[in-house]
Amino acid sequence: MSVRTRFAPSPSGFLHVGGARTALFNYLYAKARGGQYILRVEDTDQERSTPESERIILDSLKWLGMIPDEGPDEGGPHGPYRQSERLTLYKKYTDMLLEKDLAYPCFCTEAELEQMQEAAKKLGVPNIYDGRYAGLSKADAEKRIAAGDRYSIRLRVPAEEIVVTDMVQGRVKFDSRLIGDFIIVKSDGFPTYNYAVVIDDFEMKISHVIRGVGHLSNTPRQILIHKALALPLPQYAHISEIVGTDKKKLSKRRGATSVLFFRDMGYLPEAFCNYMALLGWYPEDGAEFMLPEDLKRKFDVARCSKSPSMFDFFLSDSAAESDDFRPQDLDETELKKFVNKKTKLNWLNNRYLRSVPLAQLWPLAENFLKKHKRIADGLKSEPDRMKQIFDRVRSYLDTLDDAGAFYEELLKEKVTLEKGEATEVLKVPEAAAVIAAFEKLLLEKKPSQPDDFSAVMKEVGAATGAKGRGLFMTIRVAATGSTTGLELPNLFALLGHERVLDRVSQIVKQIA
Repeated sequence: MSVRTRFAPSPSGFLHVGGARTALFNYLYAKARGGQYILRVEDTDQERSTPESERIILDSLKWLGMIPDEGPDEGGPHGPYRQSERLTLYKKYTDMLLEKDLAYPCFCTEAELEQMQEAAKKLGVPNIYDGRYAGLSKADAEKRIAAGDRYSIRLRVPAEEIVVTDMVQGRVKFDSRLIGDFIIVKSDGFPTYNYAVVIDDFEMKISHVIRGVGHLSNTPRQILIHKALALPLPQYAHISEIVGTDKKKLSKRRGATSVLFFRDMGYLPEAFCNYMALLGWYPEDGAEFMLPEDLKRKFDVARCSKSPSMFDFFLSDSAAESDDFRPQDLDETELKKFVNKKTKLNWLNNRYLRSVPLAQLWPLAENFLKKHKRIADGLKSEPDRMKQIFDRVRSYLDTLDDAGAFYEELLKEKVTLEKGEATEVLKVPEAAAVIAAFEKLLLEKKPSQPDDFSAVMKEVGAATGAKGRGLFMTIRVAATGSTTGLELPNLFALLGHERVLDRVSQIVKQIA
């Protein structure tokens, strides 16, 4: 059997992490099995669906690299790929169900439905339709329809046990008596979610339905529709939900934000997909850092866990402790203050930033660097040096946006001695001798490469007897005013010996 999976978002908002992971698992499973991945837009909710939201979702998927084999933009033999354009198809199946008396018109008003709901609530029982229009004759139903009465279409549900055989959750049983006759076509003429997906999955020849475990409760209704229409069942795989570090279901507070937020923060799509793949799935070989081709080769939905998956990215501990913290109310600059840097996503992104070829990475990095005026000027006047700087600093970066701080440090004209530890470093008696020897050798040797600067520092140690912290920390503070930063050979090679000498001169004047 040819594997065909689908991702079917509702265009009523952005694509968040949970939806993106569902899309990824469908994409990877299809690719791992030599199958096809289909994108379908489920826009039957006319009140909430918007073209703008659809475009954001499609753009998000393209950024992640999940290009469908068939979809709204790509077309295909089983289109159209928007449910709102498939109403004629749904009507054909509805007419068949009505003709066979497997479904019937229901004329319940909003008031009647609310009354049923209130009654069930008071009794503490499930709200199940009482079947008040199930016995209405076809002739009487036709009269009411001709009179203009609003109606929906309900499926007749037999009393039986429904068994869902799931690739992740195992065998799950449901009692159809707790479901009752349910609506398959709304009074506005649009199919309900459960009805449309069954028909679409059959017509689009979907073999595997991979989705979040929250949809497991929809599955018995869909199986009932499959049976009524005499359609074969796909294989189901309901993957675990995603929770935040507080073990609660993912919310805006815990990272349920647009995946484009991560693009705008400087994460690479390959790293983000690698991270999402590990939310509820683990490869047989235990690898964590996996290139896209590795994921396509290794992924198997049968290895997905039933347990909730923790999305550990979003909040720092300080923000998590605040009841007033609302990330959705902050702009991008403010939000970055609260991002927890100690995460697997950042570790993976750093690995990708170090391993992706510079030619591929540099155009992406430039887009972030252009946001800083001083750096933008440098990109125009010294493009080769700016590119070289990025190549040297990228091993220190968690995101592309982190590069700006390193450039600002390298390009600044004036350096200032930090108070505290940095000041104390230069107060020790041997500091003056180390600085003097360093200045002398810079003038004599004129080093240019990292290895040249390493040799100069070793020679300073040999000449002064200084070593370890007394040598290297003294040189660092004397050249930068700080006790932290890039590895000194790389930093000095990027600055050039003349700039290093100028910086040392500035610091020396500040301690004189």
